[in-house]
Amino acid sequence: MENVAVCGTKKRLKRLCYAILHYMLSLDFVCQHSDVVRDALQKRAETRNIDEILQLAEQHKSLVAQRDGLYMRLKQQREAVRALPTDRRTDLNKSIKALSEEISKLELDKADLDTRLQMLLLALPNLPHQSVPIGRPDSPDDIVLTWGEPANARHLHFELQPHWILAERLGLIDTDMGSRIAGNRFIVLKGHGARLERALISFMLDIHTREHGYTEIMPPQLARRSVMIGAGQLPKFEDQAYACSEDALYLNPTAEVPLVGMHSNSILAQEQLPLRYVAWTTAYRREAGSASRHTRGLLRLHQFNKIELFQYSEPQHSYIRLEHIRQHAETILQMLELPYRIVVLNCAHLPFAAAKTYDLEVWMPGIQEYIEVSSISNCEAFQARRANIKYRPENHARPGYVHTLNASGLAVGRTMAAILETYQQADGTIVVPKVLRPYMGASMLT
Repeated sequence: MENVAVCGTKKRLKRLCYAILHYMLSLDFVCQHSDVVRDALQKRAETRNIDEILQLAEQHKSLVAQRDGLYMRLKQQREAVRALPTDRRTDLNKSIKALSEEISKLELDKADLDTRLQMLLLALPNLPHQSVPIGRPDSPDDIVLTWGEPANARHLHFELQPHWILAERLGLIDTDMGSRIAGNRFIVLKGHGARLERALISFMLDIHTREHGYTEIMPPQLARRSVMIGAGQLPKFEDQAYACSEDALYLNPTAEVPLVGMHSNSILAQEQLPLRYVAWTTAYRREAGSASRHTRGLLRLHQFNKIELFQYSEPQHSYIRLEHIRQHAETILQMLELPYRIVVLNCAHLPFAAAKTYDLEVWMPGIQEYIEVSSISNCEAFQARRANIKYRPENHARPGYVHTLNASGLAVGRTMAAILETYQQADGTIVVPKVLRPYMGASMLT
C-alpha cells in the first residue's frame, strides 16, 4: 500500500509540475526542460529542434559571466584611480578605457545573441496538453460527437448541387467580378447573397451577446507587428499575412489578433475574469503556397467575414471554459439546423499557438463532405506570455499569466455555403432557415 501511495504522489507531483511549467516556453524553461520540449516537438511532427537554442544559451551564459566579471574589475579600478594622485593615473586610465571597450563589445555580442534567441524562441509552437491524442500528420482526428442527420441525394430524391453552382444561378455571388477587382479567390456578394451574409453576422452577434454573455467588440482591421507576434501569427505566418510595409501594419488574419492586442502589456484584476469578447471582422489571408481542392465558391477565400469568440481566463478554469466556448459555437449550427460533428485535433494537427483544439465541422451535402467552420482552442498562457498579459490573483499576490481561448463563432462564408447546400430544393431555390427570416425579410431565395 505504501508503494502505491508513493507512486500516486509522484504521479500527482509530475502532473502538477507539468501543469505549472507547461506554458512557460521561456529560455529558462527550454534549457531546464529540454526533454519536455523535444518530446512536444516530436509529438507535433515538427522538424525543427532546439539544439541551436541550447548552444546559443550556453554562449549567452558565458558572455554574461565575462561581462559581469569585467564590470567588477572596472568598478575596482575606478575606485582605485580616485585614490591616486593625478600624475599617477595614466596607466590605470588606459586600463579602464580598455576594459570599457571590451565591455562594449561584449554588450554588442550579447545583444546579437538576444535577438537570435528571441527569434528562435518565437518560432517554437505551444506544447500540447496531456489530453491531446497522439497522431501523425496523415492520421484522422478523433470524432467527439456528431449532431443531426447528414442529408444526401438518396434522402432528397434529386441531384444535390454544390453551393457555388446554386449561388451563381441565383445571382448571389459573382466570382468573375471578384477576380476582375482583386484577382483569384476574391468574390462579390450580390443581392440576397450580400443580405444573407449580413443576416448571418447579425444573428451570430445577437446570440453570442444576448444568450452567451459576450461583449461585442469592433476592433481596427490593422494591427502592429508586436500585436501579431503576441497572438502567435508572426514570425510563423509572415508569408500568409497582408502587410502595409510603409506603416508597419498588418491586415488582421483573424479577430483573435486585435483581441489579444487589447490587453497587451497589462495586468488584469482577478474580478475582471473571465473576460468574454465577440468580434466581427473581415479576415485577410494570403495562403501563399497553400494547396487545397476547396478553392471554388465560399470555402477558401483570401478575404472573408468571421465572428470570433475570445476569452481571458484564470489558468485553473480554462479547460472548463474551453468546453463552454465550444458549446457556444455549436449553438449557432444547432439553431440553423445544420448537421455537424466535433473532432479533437491530434498533436500533429494542432495550430501553432494552441495547447488543445477542437474543430467544428459542418456537413456539406452538395459536396458530400464535412468542412471546418470553427477552430476552438485553449492557448493556455502561450499568447499571454508573448503579449505580456497577466492577472493578479489577490490584491498583493504576484501576477501570473492568464490563459486565452478562441473560437470562430462562426466563419460566415462557410456557414452560408452549408445553408445553400443543406436548404436547396429540387427547383434550385433555397429555403431560408427559420432563425434568419427576421433578418432576411424572406423565407425563400429564388
